[in-house]
Amino acid sequence: MAKRDYYEVLGLKKGASLDEIKKAYRKLAVKWHPDKWQQASEAEKKKAEENFKELAEAYDVLSDDQKRARYDQFGFNAPGGGFGGNGGASYGGFSADFDPMDIFNSFFGGAGGRRGGRGNFGGFSFDGATFNFGSGNGGFGGFGRQRMKGADRRITLKVTLQEVATGVTKKGKIQGEEIAIPLPAGVSEGQVFTIPGKGNPSPYAGGEPGDLLINIEEIPDKELLRDHEDLVYNLALPFCTAALGGTAEVPTLTGRVRLTVKPGTQSGSMLRLKGQGLPKADGYGKGDLIVNVLVYVPETLTDAERKTIESLRSSANMQPTEERRQSMFSRIRHLFERK
Repeated sequence: MAKRDYYEVLGLKKGASLDEIKKAYRKLAVKWHPDKWQQASEAEKKKAEENFKELAEAYDVLSDDQKRARYDQFGFNAPGGGFGGNGGASYGGFSADFDPMDIFNSFFGGAGGRRGGRGNFGGFSFDGATFNFGSGNGGFGGFGRQRMKGADRRITLKVTLQEVATGVTKKGKIQGEEIAIPLPAGVSEGQVFTIPGKGNPSPYAGGEPGDLLINIEEIPDKELLRDHEDLVYNLALPFCTAALGGTAEVPTLTGRVRLTVKPGTQSGSMLRLKGQGLPKADGYGKGDLIVNVLVYVPETLTDAERKTIESLRSSANMQPTEERRQSMFSRIRHLFERK
């Protein structure tokens, strides 16, 4: 049977970006993973395995700049061996040792996907939460060499900004075994930590167990936003305080602090509290807390308030000059600049 074009396999057009290729592969690899077809008919199982292997083959070529360039130029007939494992050719293609599970495990972290889901399931309780993960078998029939190491397990740990700031040790159980996972200060969303030997046992005698892969997920704070090691707080400042000056209270990771507000503070102004952010990734110093000022203008007014403001309407000082307009716009220019 004639081989399908690699772009067609991934449902993409020639010239697709690497991100598009990865996204397409992720979606289809989960769909055609043979473990999801264990209850299907033999014909359906065979079709799933063929599709999975074809998909991994396409991803291996299109995600590699050199292989992709040769494929785009010559197709399956590239000089020196071509693609697709024809006769065991190895130049730019696949040898007899090609195993699509290598690609799948490297792409998904060796845990059968972000939510596990390979083979039989086991349970993992951690700080009151329960995670499911596939037991894994390190490979399946017809897909090349068997692995001696057990499959990895992947879990997600949720941390607060306060825990990110100070570091934290999480405790839990894996199939009855007590473990402690120390997380250093400054961890970030999507970061993965590995505990060797705490994954699934090897299906082969004498084989090593897999690893435990810990994915960090941040719990959004109700008041503070994270920007790398900096924190951002949006301060709704009353109109009168912005015009006349005064004080305002803002939250930090260690409690609330009071700021002095200068008269004439404009919406879009940013006040910076040095060292009130998160630890930097290199371990040296901390980020800042940036207070983004948003001047609040009341939506409704009493008759007395309206009369007072009306008396100021004609004042020249209440009208923005071109210089003031430019100054105000410069404070929020970054919101309109395309990255």
